[in-house]
Amino acid sequence: MTSLKFRLGLGLILSMLVMFALLWFGLGSSVRQLMEQQLVTRLQHDAENLLGGVRFDRQGNFKLLEQRIQGIYQQPFSGHYFIVEMAGIQLHSRSLWDESLPLLQVAAGKSAQQRISGPQQQPLLLWVKGYRKGGKLIRIAVAEDMTALENAIHDFQNRLLLWLLAVILLLLLIQRYIVRRSLRSVIAAADEVNRLEHAEITVLDESVPEEVRPLVLAINKLLQRQQQRLQRSREALGNLAHAIKTPLTLLQQLAEEKLADADDESRRQLSRYSRQINQMVDQSLRRARLAGDSLGAGRFDLRRDLPALLDTLTRLYQDKAVTLQQQVDQTVQLPFEQQDGMELLGNLLDNAWKWANSTVAFSVRADAEGISISVEDDGPGVDEAMLSEIVKRGVRRDEEIPGHGIGLSVIKSLVEELDGEIEFGRAATLGGFKVEIKFRKG
Repeated sequence: MTSLKFRLGLGLILSMLVMFALLWFGLGSSVRQLMEQQLVTRLQHDAENLLGGVRFDRQGNFKLLEQRIQGIYQQPFSGHYFIVEMAGIQLHSRSLWDESLPLLQVAAGKSAQQRISGPQQQPLLLWVKGYRKGGKLIRIAVAEDMTALENAIHDFQNRLLLWLLAVILLLLLIQRYIVRRSLRSVIAAADEVNRLEHAEITVLDESVPEEVRPLVLAINKLLQRQQQRLQRSREALGNLAHAIKTPLTLLQQLAEEKLADADDESRRQLSRYSRQINQMVDQSLRRARLAGDSLGAGRFDLRRDLPALLDTLTRLYQDKAVTLQQQVDQTVQLPFEQQDGMELLGNLLDNAWKWANSTVAFSVRADAEGISISVEDDGPGVDEAMLSEIVKRGVRRDEEIPGHGIGLSVIKSLVEELDGEIEFGRAATLGGFKVEIKFRKG
């Protein structure tokens, strides 16, 4: 189990169970000792009272004054018993009836106590002390039934156990509240990570507790490095494309002007391959220009980002008169980052602009299931047999003309990465190529 709440709760329960078990045992033992001490004190008082009632006759025999014997010692098996012994002669309390008690051997001034089983199996606490009176050794043993004491102790331990269980439950509830309150910052950080994934924010809020702050700082540092790497990669690709552009142009001119007529076939092949490479470089440069300088700081906003994208396309294809038909409902933000949106819609619209004769249709619709994006053109379209092939990277509709293959394969990969669905077909209204993308809710 990896739940932090479970671990903290389990640790608290185990520690409290150990602590309260020791507390329950310790308090029970302390209360037992205290009550036994009180019982011994009472037995001492009774023994001294009996000692005061001892009288000697002229022959040296002893007896007890009746008025010194408490009434509880007169009731049979009352649980209160005594024995007074001198020179082997014993006087028993009437409560013993025909029973007797073990008389511990103690010297004068010494005392001893012992737990014994008395009449009718009563648990007794026996206390014995030796006294010196009239020059003679007198031993007095007093015992009392401990049943009431044991019952009182058991009742106390049971009540204590209930209180301890109530305290455990209360502490668990308090700890649960404290843990939930303390983990709010972690939950908030997780929510911010989710918002970060949906491009609603660019960095995590660093106003968090000290225990969570190192994690948040590490994530923000990682995000910064990733953005820097992305920017460097884009700049490197753009620089590479620009660097290759000039040598390719010179190579193409060389193929067309400098090769001998005798090598006409080689000239045509060199010219053909040079144009193809040049067209791929042009396509990479267009994608870089369409993506702009955004690093994905937020979601793609149709009101903010789409006009800039269309303006770039218009400048890229300024020699081509293309009319854009837009149909966008109340949807403002699309469910992906600005950078992904620039790349996705940039490739879609660039492909449509490239093949359109005069019209491109762009629509965005939102419903209960999600968001649908559709791009159509009035160009030649694609044969049914080619629909399953054009998304394979590098496969083109026409090897002599920059085609759909590379651009659409990039689009398909990006849509799959964004958990969307893509379909290719023929535009029902314009008659050309149609791409429809769906992003479902959740």
